[in-house]
Amino acid sequence: MSDISELVEKLIVMLICSTSLTDYSYDSSLPVIAMLSAMTASCIVMLVKNKPAAYLLSAGYIFICFASPCFMMFLPITAYDISRKKLYPLCVPVLAVLGIQAYEDSIPLSIKTAVFCIAAVTIELFSRRAQMLEHKLNITRDNAVEYSNELIRKNQQIIEAQDNEVHLATLTERNRIAREIHDNVGHMLTRTILQMGAIQIINKDENLVEPLDSVKSTLDEAMNSIRKSVHDLHDDSIDLESSLRDAIAPLKENFKVTFDYDVPGHISGKIKYCFIAIVKEAVNNIIKHSNGDKATIIVREHPAMCTLSVEDNGKCSENISSGGIGLENMQDRVRSLGGVLNITPSSNGFKIFVSIMKKRNN
Repeated sequence: MSDISELVEKLIVMLICSTSLTDYSYDSSLPVIAMLSAMTASCIVMLVKNKPAAYLLSAGYIFICFASPCFMMFLPITAYDISRKKLYPLCVPVLAVLGIQAYEDSIPLSIKTAVFCIAAVTIELFSRRAQMLEHKLNITRDNAVEYSNELIRKNQQIIEAQDNEVHLATLTERNRIAREIHDNVGHMLTRTILQMGAIQIINKDENLVEPLDSVKSTLDEAMNSIRKSVHDLHDDSIDLESSLRDAIAPLKENFKVTFDYDVPGHISGKIKYCFIAIVKEAVNNIIKHSNGDKATIIVREHPAMCTLSVEDNGKCSENISSGGIGLENMQDRVRSLGGVLNITPSSNGFKIFVSIMKKRNN
């Protein structure tokens, strides 16, 4: 874009210089040659990145101007290049050309050329300043966008941190409520049920047998309901991600651990307990038996199922999956929830993959 604007500015300077041709009579081909020479040399100077080459081309055209006033008319284009490329030592031969032509030929032509040179340099200086301001504007705009994105990211982190705090506070409160119900209401109901049983034993009145049985049945139903509510509250209060991170923490001492957790929804406490137990057992096995240095734990929630994958890169025996109390316990846990457990031992590592249907365990 800057090259195009520079070329346009040079064309403007050339048109300004062309106004001097009407004041003097030259051979019809000489002004065209001078114009083409000036523009050709200027365009080459614009394209070359080598400063000595720019010096050489610009100096060459300046020395041609010593031979003919017609070439000197387009000297402002070279003055533009001197300012653009910062070829300031060439100002001396430019002044020399103007002075010699004023002394030998025409003072008005030299003055007019000098004015056009000043105009060309002024155009270049304003253009360069405009480009610098545009560059600063772009930098400021990019920085503003970057700061805005950073602010959005930090705000998102703050929101996520607040959500996590609220979630943890909710889980803590649920756990407290479950504990209060278990320790207070649950114990009181248990004591009442025992007392009711004792009353039934010592009761001699046949008319009270049926009412006492009814009260005992209601108390048992209430106890079962409270027990279920306590279990549900306690299950909901379990933070699966936090529990799994605690379970894999021992691996980080000697293994490079990758933990990928993606469970945005709610899963039942049975699946949570199962996953936590399997990860703990798998971590113990990796620490004891694996000779690798990497471990990957992935937990995913899908529309119909939840999956767990535990994998390391240590070499192991192909028949390791056929024995071991820990692996049998894993199988029993998963089978009790109607899930599938796949164990894949190989020379490249050991992988445990679990999939459990959500609908059956909600």
